[in-house]
Amino acid sequence: MESSRCVSSKYMCHPWRTVTHEVNCPVRVLPTTFNDSFNRFEIAHYIHAANRVAETVPVGGPMSCLMKIPQNIQLLFELNVPTTLERKSIGVVIGVNHDFRHIFIGFRSTNDLFQLLAQYLVFQMGWMEDFPLGGKMVAIYVQIYKDILNFGFDASLEQAVSSFPSYSLLVTGHSLGGAMATVFSLHVALRYPLKPVSLYAWSGPRSGDETFVRMLREHTVPTPHHNTFEVFYPTHMTTDNYKICDQAESETCLKGSWWKTFFSHIFMFDMNFFNHQRMG
Repeated sequence: MESSRCVSSKYMCHPWRTVTHEVNCPVRVLPTTFNDSFNRFEIAHYIHAANRVAETVPVGGPMSCLMKIPQNIQLLFELNVPTTLERKSIGVVIGVNHDFRHIFIGFRSTNDLFQLLAQYLVFQMGWMEDFPLGGKMVAIYVQIYKDILNFGFDASLEQAVSSFPSYSLLVTGHSLGGAMATVFSLHVALRYPLKPVSLYAWSGPRSGDETFVRMLREHTVPTPHHNTFEVFYPTHMTTDNYKICDQAESETCLKGSWWKTFFSHIFMFDMNFFNHQRMG
């Protein structure tokens, strides 16, 4: 599982550990599909919409974010899912972009201090569990995955797919939502094997082991963070001066710098994600 040809990364659950698995080896050809404008003016608002699925926001609140997208957008489902392990919740939004002909699925960022601490403690304990689709995963994400399924996620998505059978699928989220977007992109890809599935995971913690990563690479079209490649912006993503890195984790791309600076995690594409979590 290890290779001396790989450049190790010091950023793991514990910063002093290294990652030398072959899943972190540099790729031979850099991807050319990353689109700054699409992320800045489309994906960002999907994530903002997901962040407004919460107990403190009236039903229909996500549409206030989706209205900023110039395309023909239809909001289908808002799922505010109670979570079992830390007894909080996570929001999920499912909608349609008719112009781009895709069904988008967004997952809410962490919006509760206790939920943030719960994730931190699980990481510190190294608590991993078997993931139903294969491999092992951080325990809290396994449980949230099950909570979302038990809440009726598959039935809601099936209704969306049945209504728009020719549309592709797009999965996204930030922070905790980025981790769950990664998890559910594989779930969705296996459930609808004939549909293209795109993943846009922003600043999500690691979720699964190398077995999970291999499955993800096989079945989805991943975008940055921990899976196939990373896109690194040096200054809060205010402009398109990004670098596409040839590894999932690399010191040369400053992997993990977001945890060192709170604002680097909250302000992306010059937008304040914290405000949208707090009804701003």
